[in-house]
Amino acid sequence: MTDYVAGWYNDPYGRFQQRYWDGEQWTDRVATNGVAQVDPMGASTVIPFATPPTAYTTPTDPTAAGFATSPAAPSPAGKLTTFLDGLGPDAKERPRPGLRAAMAGLGGVIIAIGMLIAVVGDEPNRGKFIGVSLVLLVAGWALRTFVKLEEAKAAAVGLAVVAIPFFAGAVTVSNNQGDFLTGLLAAVLFIAAWALPGFKSRNLLLGLGALAVVAAFGTLSAYDRGDTAKCDQYLDTGEFDRFEAECQDYSDDVGGSGFLPVDVTDNLGTQGIVYLIGAGTFLGLTWWLDRRGYRGTATGLCAAGLTSALVGTLLLANEFGDTTGPLLILVVGLLICIVGSHGERRATTWLGAALAAIGLVTLVGIQMEPNSTAASGAVAIISGLLLVAIAAASAPIRAAIRKQRSNNDDGSNNDDGSNNDRQPSPFAPPAP
Repeated sequence: MTDYVAGWYNDPYGRFQQRYWDGEQWTDRVATNGVAQVDPMGASTVIPFATPPTAYTTPTDPTAAGFATSPAAPSPAGKLTTFLDGLGPDAKERPRPGLRAAMAGLGGVIIAIGMLIAVVGDEPNRGKFIGVSLVLLVAGWALRTFVKLEEAKAAAVGLAVVAIPFFAGAVTVSNNQGDFLTGLLAAVLFIAAWALPGFKSRNLLLGLGALAVVAAFGTLSAYDRGDTAKCDQYLDTGEFDRFEAECQDYSDDVGGSGFLPVDVTDNLGTQGIVYLIGAGTFLGLTWWLDRRGYRGTATGLCAAGLTSALVGTLLLANEFGDTTGPLLILVVGLLICIVGSHGERRATTWLGAALAAIGLVTLVGIQMEPNSTAASGAVAIISGLLLVAIAAASAPIRAAIRKQRSNNDDGSNNDDGSNNDRQPSPFAPPAP
């Protein structure tokens, strides 16, 4: 037996922040940043051969090093990370791109489209679309659940990618209306498929669900779809008098009829704002998830954030004018580049850098208004020098990020906001 009392101590295995010693042996009860968990390796009296010097804290005062005597109630962030842990290794790992998965996935997409065309035929109706979409979803779920062939599993994801939006559209669209509900239902179905067994942890589905959310709110921000559909019908049937009488206001003043303030939408354009808000949200979550090691889940949201950023920037660039439009492109590109660099994402980093370069070159060109070959060369040279200067100026930011990471690694600044400056003092491990 041992003289050391039961309590929470630094995990001698180095797997978690704390592990519970019951007075006789180490248990499977663990905690990190106050979030209680269960270690699958279970209870053990065996101590690792290589024990770090800071693996133990004095048993006379378990709180001396800033640890609680018992795990705190899980925080919302802790609940989220626990859920992500339950998704399996794909939440943390980004799968390597493979020829077989890519080709089989696209094959599934083409098969689904072909089935829709063949069954729906020349006389499409709501019932046919719903029926075929459900068959495709069930077939995809069965392939993912019962078939071990990886190519079949990849093709099943392709079936779902096509079936979900077609099902959402068939259920919600009526008389050319229902755009918001279609996007919202598609988002719910994509995210549910990502979270539930069968298609669980397929991060492509999470990214598509996130995009569907932004697209749904983008339709609300533009204008009244019902009135637009009615006006389009007047044009199609040649009722120009009714169009002039009832629809002129809709075509002239669509900026303030959405859910955003008129003072904002009159100047900027509502859909672009919605897409940029979505981009900021998804890229912020990408940063948060990358910081905690959930790089697989972050990849799906990063793709949605990049797409939303590009769409929003294109929608707003013309609204801002010749000077502010390129400046917007520059700022968005820099933010994307920072997120990509933080998460060590090559494609994201380079895409952001390319977007920033386009914005900067355009901005310099507009200001200089070159009228000769030499002047055009000067625009390129100045733009290049400015890009190099921006890169050099980012060095302090990179240093601050590295310092923050270092602080988090040594425990001096935990995710829960606590500040533990003192390192736990080592002591001999409890002997069985």
